[in-house]
Amino acid sequence: MRKKTEKGIPDENLLGGLLLFNLALKIMLMPVNVAEYTDGILQLTLFGVPNKLYPPFFTMTALMLKPILGNAEAAGRLVSAVASAFLVLPIYMTARALYEKRSAFFAALVYSVSPMALRWALHAMTDSLFAFLCFIAAICLWRALNETSEKYLIWGIVLSVVATLTRYQGILLIPPYLYVLWRLNLKEKTPTRRAAIAGVLWLLPAVWIVFFGFRHPEQFAERAGATVWQTFLNILLLAESFLAYSPYFLTLPVCFFLLAGLFYMDYGDERKARLLWLFVYLTAALLILQSAFSSFQERYLLPLLPFVALFAGWGIEAIRQRLGERKRIFKILLFVLIVNGLGFGLTCVFIQRESFADLKDAANFMKSLPADAVIYSNETYKDLGPVKMRYWSQRDILPMDDLKDIPAGSVVSITSAYGGMSSFMQIKRLMHEIYRAEILAQFDSSLVPLLPDIMQEPISHQNPLALTFRYSRQRFQTIVYQIPR
Repeated sequence: MRKKTEKGIPDENLLGGLLLFNLALKIMLMPVNVAEYTDGILQLTLFGVPNKLYPPFFTMTALMLKPILGNAEAAGRLVSAVASAFLVLPIYMTARALYEKRSAFFAALVYSVSPMALRWALHAMTDSLFAFLCFIAAICLWRALNETSEKYLIWGIVLSVVATLTRYQGILLIPPYLYVLWRLNLKEKTPTRRAAIAGVLWLLPAVWIVFFGFRHPEQFAERAGATVWQTFLNILLLAESFLAYSPYFLTLPVCFFLLAGLFYMDYGDERKARLLWLFVYLTAALLILQSAFSSFQERYLLPLLPFVALFAGWGIEAIRQRLGERKRIFKILLFVLIVNGLGFGLTCVFIQRESFADLKDAANFMKSLPADAVIYSNETYKDLGPVKMRYWSQRDILPMDDLKDIPAGSVVSITSAYGGMSSFMQIKRLMHEIYRAEILAQFDSSLVPLLPDIMQEPISHQNPLALTFRYSRQRFQTIVYQIPR
């Protein structure tokens, strides 16, 4: 990257400043979140408690950093923060290959102030690392086609496999790989023997699945409708919801500049047209996949964010050029983009920082209980039981399979985060009226789910309905009881 013929700040300085801003912001905010989600804990404990849900690359990376940071959660957050920060590099460099320096800076800026990117950069989960790997893999495949380069094609397949070993959605990169392989071999007459051989690397995720299991088909089956038609309608409704709320997730200023970038794009430039088709393909594929999975969370759109930033960056520059001498208007638009993005992102981070905080506080309290205490919890994740309580307390916590058969002397932890407030109140009444249990400790937490989060009532959790209540404070409580002997 040596494009210094244009006036102004050199590319290296611009890129270094953007990277430093992303790293400083995201690493500084790492300690803000009090707890982690179930997915994150399952990913961090993948080797200790195999769950057949996740591939291993994120876990391996986090565990390598664990001795340095002291615990797996902090290590996982650092992996996410660094991956999210470094994603600004390929965004800038790709935009720089297509446009001038200003557009590249604007594209990197759009990403740097994204609320979605900021929120998930602070959690010990695979999403940020996958977005980084998925984007650079896709760009390598795109460059392989543009430059008829087998080298980039090989890099594309290697990174695609690593992305798939981070999240299984990486398999969506197989069709672009096969298409580029076909185009180079048959249309461009470029030898691709090594790239074809490199395709054998796709066996690595398959080997992992064979030896460690693959539970996702069961999840898809569980979430399907009673009939094929009902399943189709469920997918359609969720896909519509993703599309309808995308301007909210991305922020309206970014969507405005994205549309401007697409409107003013030079479709005669084959490189830009190919990038757009790649974006359209990944958008459609991810939309169908996640809608079929019946889980409404904005983090599933994270791999598309770098593409949005590229086109929005050009949109900002196109608007700037067309405003001409009216520089004040352009500065106001850019100011709104930055303030809205960072303001929304920081607000979400701080008012949603207590997700599962009451559960973690209760688990930490359990460390002080006698070693021979028998502990039950209503936290549950399928047949894996109280995943988070076990992890945070470092104790064996038993699931409450039968509320009417809890032995005398047991400790019982009940949380309102599972089953909803109605179920919580029923168990609470059972503890008081039937077991005459004594309250050992009580912990509370709350959040305002501006971006989809855990909800008081399960009917609105991982559901577009959650956005209807996004300004309503969600309150959670965990109570630790002692049943008398």
